[in-house]
Amino acid sequence: MEQSVVSDGQQKFIDMQPSTVVQVGLLGVIIGSVAWLLTLLLNQYVMDAVFCGNQSTTSICLNSGVISGNIVLVFATIAGVLGLVRLGVYRPLLVAIAAAICLWGVSGWVDGLAWFEGLIWTVVMYAICYMAFAWFARIRMFLAALILVLLVVVFARILPTFL
Repeated sequence: MEQSVVSDGQQKFIDMQPSTVVQVGLLGVIIGSVAWLLTLLLNQYVMDAVFCGNQSTTSICLNSGVISGNIVLVFATIAGVLGLVRLGVYRPLLVAIAAAICLWGVSGWVDGLAWFEGLIWTVVMYAICYMAFAWFARIRMFLAALILVLLVVVFARILPTFL
């Protein structure tokens, strides 16, 4: 295969079809719903059963939902990278890692909500993160894309502390 070299009129962004954005959103919905379910199962059948069987109030027991969610988030990030590669998204590792940083602790955010509310919010947050970062990663210059993604990640992590 022969690659063509584009002169100074090179585009600043990698093309992304609207159908790809929808597919990335659906990937986020699937990963978010599976992550929510696996967090629930891991918390109830592993964390609580192993570490909190004697009704102790250790920090692991008090934060078992958050710990379970973060463990599942690592595996969800790996699945996200694989899904994004399958969809042909530009810079899938950057997208998945940025989404994981933004979603770190999401199970603690939805803890205390009704199960369907927690599921809906988790799914929505995963879908928005994956779509947004897939869109931001389209910038052709890697350094510019990285700086933009880092700014959004920092803003997303700091903003909830002011609300």
